[in-house]
Amino acid sequence: MIGERIHNYEINAHLGQGGMGNVFKATDNMLGREVALKMLHPQLTVEPQFLERFKKEARILAQLLHPNIAVIYNFIEHGGNHFMVMEYVEGTSLDDLLKKYRVLPAEFVVPVFIQALEGLQHAHRKNIFHRDIKPANLMIDADGTLKLMDFGIAKVAGEQKMTQVNKIVGTIEFMAPELIEGKDASALSDIYATGATLYELISGKIPFEGDTDYNIMQSILKSKVKPPDKLNPSVPKALNDIVLKALDKNPEHRYPNARAFQQALIAAFPQYREIDMNVLRKAQQTVYADKYTAETNQPEEKKSNPIMLRDTRFEMSRPVRAFQFYKEKILSNKKISFVILGLLFLTITIFSLTAIRGSKSEDTAIAKTDSLKNKDEGAGMAINTGGIIVSPQQNIPLPQPELRIPVVIESENLIAEKKEKPGRRKKNETNETKDPEQTPVDKNSSEGSSIPNPPEKKEIYINSQVMVNLALTGTPDMNQKKKQTQHVNFSVTRHVYYNGVLIIRQGAMASGSLTIGRMMTDIEINNVVGANGMRIPLKAERAHGRRNDIESNKTFNAIIQQGTRLSF
Repeated sequence: MIGERIHNYEINAHLGQGGMGNVFKATDNMLGREVALKMLHPQLTVEPQFLERFKKEARILAQLLHPNIAVIYNFIEHGGNHFMVMEYVEGTSLDDLLKKYRVLPAEFVVPVFIQALEGLQHAHRKNIFHRDIKPANLMIDADGTLKLMDFGIAKVAGEQKMTQVNKIVGTIEFMAPELIEGKDASALSDIYATGATLYELISGKIPFEGDTDYNIMQSILKSKVKPPDKLNPSVPKALNDIVLKALDKNPEHRYPNARAFQQALIAAFPQYREIDMNVLRKAQQTVYADKYTAETNQPEEKKSNPIMLRDTRFEMSRPVRAFQFYKEKILSNKKISFVILGLLFLTITIFSLTAIRGSKSEDTAIAKTDSLKNKDEGAGMAINTGGIIVSPQQNIPLPQPELRIPVVIESENLIAEKKEKPGRRKKNETNETKDPEQTPVDKNSSEGSSIPNPPEKKEIYINSQVMVNLALTGTPDMNQKKKQTQHVNFSVTRHVYYNGVLIIRQGAMASGSLTIGRMMTDIEINNVVGANGMRIPLKAERAHGRRNDIESNKTFNAIIQQGTRLSF
């Protein structure tokens, strides 16, 4: 489509894709302005209900002429395709800002929602209800003006239903309880969705969560929402109360209209009236840079290097910052602290026991007489101690060390000096004095070989959860007509060690599957190739994820479950 000319509109770029069509950026050659062309999917034009809904969206938008609503300019047909010519909004969505900053400060979101409620009030006066208010449908242009986007599923009060019976329309996470119960959309249901959107922006989480659409709906209907200031202490008390009122399960207890909601924000925060993008950067520096920036000998103006938070992971520009961050994170988590202390105690204990056992082995070796002879298990090799002088206490039976000392005999009275290596207790050790000539060595036998035995396999028992970081390889089909399981592969992004042993190498491949739903995606991770070449069973850290997160961030975590035994 790029480069094609539709009437007097020349298509320049592809902006995105929705459930009903593609959106392109185009130039109106007649008026010399940029526009957005929304084209209905060609396969949907043959179905009357979809074409009628597309035309309905155009008719609804034609009634809305407001600075805070993206307006429609025209509706055209070309080559069997249907296009909506809309205002092109060049800017960023609140969903993009949320992914970048994790939470947005009150001084930024308050003026944003004052404008959003202004546009919503205009639509409600026309008896038009948006029905899909969420961060992705709120755009801020380059001039700092908020635009309400995507009235594709908007409903006019009193019109005949076009959706199927019992078919839920909208984004479930922001849907009012009465809509889940099957009631009609209203201004109050838009008030709820606006409150849910504001909740996510200031707290970093949606009001109600669940691993399936059904569980999310049950939570919306029955669970009590957690106050946003409990998730983010920097949320002002007045804003916390305003959001909770908008999210009341009883529609009659919410704000009666968008204007009342707007006036509550203005009364509580009269100083916040203009949208200022610089507020986000300043707030980020205040929250993160002051807390984690390492002290250096640089000039003061260079010390403030803000730490960007993206997808709940810090990108550290200095190792010192990383150390400080993880140190505070560990100290704040009692469970992790106890595990680390336990591992430290276990390591010290093992080291002490090894040192004691090693010193006992040396004492035992010195106390042996010239008549003492060691017979290595299965080696068929006699050892002559070569006349070492010992004390009169040598007749006292000494404990045999749990060490295997491989020796090569060069002459009858020569001791081969070899470094002691740990091993299992010898089964045939004895303190009896034997003549080395009585035990000849068969040089042609493998038992008399001086080649040391191959290293024994090390058995590893996983007694705690081990995390494996993965990245999705390839791109799954996010636009399946039916919900089907897609088999996918993952790549390990970093080495995995357990008790000092490398068990999974970076770049190792893991297998699993994704089941793409309308809102949620089922995640299954089965196994990964270990450093020993064998498959290690894995389990996805999260069984489900939001579709938007998987489209934007293809990183996953899996867990090696406790009780897994590995051989290396």
